[in-house]
Amino acid sequence: MTRRGTIVYYLSAWILGCFFASLLLWIKDIFAPTLNVSLSRSAFGLLFFYFYGLLLGALPALLGGFLLRLIMGALKCKTPWHWAIAGAILASLLIVVLGIWGRPVEMLQHPNLRLAGLFTFGPKLVLDAGWWLAIPSGAATAYLLGRIQRAFAQQSAPPTPISA
Repeated sequence: MTRRGTIVYYLSAWILGCFFASLLLWIKDIFAPTLNVSLSRSAFGLLFFYFYGLLLGALPALLGGFLLRLIMGALKCKTPWHWAIAGAILASLLIVVLGIWGRPVEMLQHPNLRLAGLFTFGPKLVLDAGWWLAIPSGAATAYLLGRIQRAFAQQSAPPTPISA
């Protein structure tokens, strides 16, 4: 599992994806307040956004990382810039789809849909703040994920046999 960098890849997708999305939400909140968070302009505000970003964005970030790896593997794209472009498109589509799906799930408040509500709450927050925030966040995350994928793909090459 670690030979191809799977654990590193998915942990990076979660940590980096949530960090970039939280950072952009925090920056947007500084210039155009959308949430009522005290001290949001301080470092505490960034840590606040990042902590909740890690909790609310874990499943969407892992789903995005999985889909990105699947798509890039099928297209045989190896350069990080291709990953960045695909990540920007995929992240914005994922945020829009999950955010729009999350609105009726939140309205229903059915006990059986609590997990779906948790899965879609983070993307719904990003969608409400501005769907375009997913573009630079997805591009930055996918660029770094492309570098990670390429680094581990080179290491997992089969060893050359030693001839005597």
